[in-house]
Amino acid sequence: MSDRYSEEFLEKNWKEWFLAIQGFFYFAQGVAIVAILLLPIYMQEIFFEPLYYQDKAIELSLYYAGIIMIPWSAKLIFGLLSDNVGFGKFGRRKPYFVFAGVFGIIGWVCLPLFGSFNWLFIIVGILVSLCVAISDAILDSLAVDVTPQKRRGTMQGVGWGGRGLGMAVAGYFLGLIIANDKLGWRVGFYIPGALIIIACFALLFFPEPKQDPSEKAVSFKKEGYTQALKNKYTWIVTAFMILSGTGITVVSVLSSFLKGETSLEIEGIGLGVTIFALGMFVGAGVIGVLGDHLPLFPILVASTVVYGGLIGLMFLIPSLGIYSVYAIVIAIGAINGGYEATQMRIGMEHSVGPVAGSLYNWYMSISNLGQLTLGTMVIANLSNPDILGFPLAMQLATVFLVLALIPGWFAIRGIKKHNKEEVPSI
Repeated sequence: MSDRYSEEFLEKNWKEWFLAIQGFFYFAQGVAIVAILLLPIYMQEIFFEPLYYQDKAIELSLYYAGIIMIPWSAKLIFGLLSDNVGFGKFGRRKPYFVFAGVFGIIGWVCLPLFGSFNWLFIIVGILVSLCVAISDAILDSLAVDVTPQKRRGTMQGVGWGGRGLGMAVAGYFLGLIIANDKLGWRVGFYIPGALIIIACFALLFFPEPKQDPSEKAVSFKKEGYTQALKNKYTWIVTAFMILSGTGITVVSVLSSFLKGETSLEIEGIGLGVTIFALGMFVGAGVIGVLGDHLPLFPILVASTVVYGGLIGLMFLIPSLGIYSVYAIVIAIGAINGGYEATQMRIGMEHSVGPVAGSLYNWYMSISNLGQLTLGTMVIANLSNPDILGFPLAMQLATVFLVLALIPGWFAIRGIKKHNKEEVPSI
């Protein structure tokens, strides 16, 4: 294993200001994610509600939102590229931040210009997702490159906390902006777009480990990938990610759930997203730091039990007052932030060596496939009152969270095993 990936090397070269870069990017990403999560409501109001009844409009908007989110399930490809296709003195990671910024400029500028639905809107939406997903994937890889084990929980906590803070700020203010007739959806998309584009280019200040002069610009680390594929823990963590990712799909459909099951208008839904994100900010920060000091499996079990209980309370939301609704939403946000920090910590611990970026992005791709595409489409199809209805369809998330405990237990055992060895098995 190259000295560049040894724990001693990582600790020697670690700088605390790396956390500031991580936090800033994820704050901007949180703002952009809120805008993306509001896309189903945009499609409902602008495209579908004038043509269909509300339940059909919700179903169509969630379905097309799932397609727009597909790039989040392709993070493995971005990880593979950055691991194997370098740009000489420009590095293996940083050029991809430039690509992400360019996709963002095109996508975010064009997104609010559509007055009726057509497939070009889906393509533009995919460019928006590519902007956020590529930059996220490459930063994931770069974080693995530079973060020593003892700082990984904090790194994940700062990342998810920053995202939560960005979502909190954006949820409230974007709701107000979109509801303002003089500003509306166009400004509501342009502000997050500008911020995430700036953040993509700001990542160029993040230090990148120097390439070995003997490495080719284009190389395929066949041995590293072969060892990873043969490692049973790669597939155990993969199973954990698809199950846990589908279990947290609540995040992706929350705005549509609030619109369909409550009397909230866009300002109230935006405030709900803010409250959710504030909870996520606290949960990610607290549990992310605790993850550096407490056993992971008890944290995972406790998070699963609490998360499942809160999802069960969503049955009550249609009959509750606004303050009770927001209380449930902030609690779900807090446990979601903590759960995702733990989930990502498990993925990071099993991403080591020369193909670490590819492994980590594989795990994130699988989690996103469950959360943003599979889970969203399943709930979209089952949310119709003639099938299960929205509140009952949401309960499927708990089933997947419980199932995720099985591979989660084995994955955490694997962390303990390779921490006792000087050279990880992959």
